[in-house]
Amino acid sequence: MIAEAVVPTSEQGHLRRLDMRGDLAKVADLVELCFYDTLDPEGKQYLKEMRRAAQNASVLGWASSLIEDAPMPPSGYVWEEDGRLVGNLSLIPIHVQGKRCYMIANVATHPEYRGRGIARALTASALEYGRSRNSACVWLQVRDDNPSAIHIYETAGFNECLRRTSWYSGPDLQKHSSIAGVKIGKRRHDHWAYQQEWLKRIYPPELDWHIPWDWNLFRPNIWGKLYRFFTLEFPHHWSVEHNGALKGTLTWKHTGGFTDPLWLAVSEDVDESAILSLLLYGRKKIGQARPLSLNCPAGMAVDVLRQAGFYPHQTLIWMEKKY
Repeated sequence: MIAEAVVPTSEQGHLRRLDMRGDLAKVADLVELCFYDTLDPEGKQYLKEMRRAAQNASVLGWASSLIEDAPMPPSGYVWEEDGRLVGNLSLIPIHVQGKRCYMIANVATHPEYRGRGIARALTASALEYGRSRNSACVWLQVRDDNPSAIHIYETAGFNECLRRTSWYSGPDLQKHSSIAGVKIGKRRHDHWAYQQEWLKRIYPPELDWHIPWDWNLFRPNIWGKLYRFFTLEFPHHWSVEHNGALKGTLTWKHTGGFTDPLWLAVSEDVDESAILSLLLYGRKKIGQARPLSLNCPAGMAVDVLRQAGFYPHQTLIWMEKKY
């Protein structure tokens, strides 16, 4: 078994299943130590919620009972050494295109204990657990600037499927003069077919488990309008044409989170001047009261996004291991 082959041999080290009641606060401390500089606002809020839950014994007891009774429970593993919790791996149940799978997350090793095979052992145990639960596959995300972690996952049988970069709007918004032949306005009904095609390429079905996709927020027909009326969600859509040809669409939706999301739909042959005009137009319409976020394939419209006042937060490699 893989798990048996890669567990480090240490008389002091101990790998065991996560104990929600006893480990949650320690896991939050470890994740903060290892990743705080790279966490986005939602991630930092998640740590606060973990600590709040750890202080509430009744909540943890209720959560633990749900976990034990769930058909596909969230789980995880920790590594203890010298009386300290120095390693963690979270295992989260997900459904990918209708299949039962797991996602590995929060793989963290205390800096003083790295290089001893702890992350490798945690990963192997998680994979064996997924296999025992008849999972179809396991997914994970790893930063593209973390070669040691990438090597661990590749040797464990994971394959790269996607690379995605998350972008955030900065405080500066440059002025942009109009360009001859570029026309920006509200998305028209006849633009929908192009927008849908481009969105399916930029946000493929494999992302649905992580980036929930609601086509009813985008559909211009009567059913989409009725859906938005009853859900009270009203995204704004803009389109840009260059010399009469549609070059892209931009969608913005106000949320209660730390950022408001944008969805940029463009053809594979990006018209940089037109898309820059569209992004600057959208930012001017939206205003700067709240930061904006955008998730797109790595390498897509990088120069344009920077010129429009966005900065890259991180690029994640999405990896999958099939059973």
